[in-house]
Amino acid sequence: MVANTKSILKGIDVLEAVASGNRTLMDIHKMLGLPITTVHRTLKSLEMKNYIRDVKGVGYVLGSGIIRLGVIAQEQMPLKAIAHPYLEQLAIKTQDTVHLGIREGDYIDKVPGGRSIEMRSRIGDKLPLITTGIGKALMLDLPQMEIERLINKYISAEKIQNIKERIKLYKKEDFSFDLEDNSEFLRCVAVPIRNKYGNIIAAISVASISLYMDENRMYDLIGELKNVSRCISNDIENLA
Repeated sequence: MVANTKSILKGIDVLEAVASGNRTLMDIHKMLGLPITTVHRTLKSLEMKNYIRDVKGVGYVLGSGIIRLGVIAQEQMPLKAIAHPYLEQLAIKTQDTVHLGIREGDYIDKVPGGRSIEMRSRIGDKLPLITTGIGKALMLDLPQMEIERLINKYISAEKIQNIKERIKLYKKEDFSFDLEDNSEFLRCVAVPIRNKYGNIIAAISVASISLYMDENRMYDLIGELKNVSRCISNDIENLA
C-alpha cells in the first residue's frame, strides 16, 4: 500500500513538473531529483492514460486526459452558482451582456444587459480562445508556443502582428479586449479569474456593440471587472 501511494505521489509530481513548463526527461529529473529511470517509467505511464503528450519539437505537455479531468472538476466546483449573482450585478451596472467562461472554450453562464441588443453567444458555445475577448483572458498563462499556434491557426495573416502585440499587453496587464476580432461591431472587455495559487480557472467579460464600447470605456471597465473577479475568487476559496 505504501509503495502504491509513493508511485501515485511521484506521478503527481511529474504531472506538476510538466504543467510548470519542464519539457524534457532531464528537466523533470533535475527538478524532482528522482532517478531518470523512475521519471521515464512514470512519463510513459502518464502518456498511456493521455495525461501527457510528447510533442515533436516541443517536448512533454499536458494531454487530453488532464483536460477531461479539468472539465469534470469545473462541473463539480460551484463556480457558476458563486459567480452568477456577481454577473447579474455587473449586467445591471453596465447595461451590457456579461459572460462567464472556462478554458475548454465554453461559455458556462450569460446574463443579458439592459440595452435593446442581443448577443448571439449562448451557454455551451465553443469558440477558439484567440478569437474572443473572454478566450484571450483564459489563455494569458498558456506557453508562448501554444499562443503562437492558436494565432497562426485562427487569425488571418493581415491581423497576426496586431494580435501578437495586443497579447503582449494583455499578458502584462492581466486583461483582454475583443476589438471586433470575431464579429463586426462587437467588442468586449475580459479578465481572468484566478485561484489562490494564481492559476486561471475561468474568466468574465462585458460585451456590447462598438457604439457603446469606445476604447476609453473599455479601459474604464477593466478595474470593475478585476474587482468582480477577485470577489468570485475569494468566495470560491472561502467555500473550500
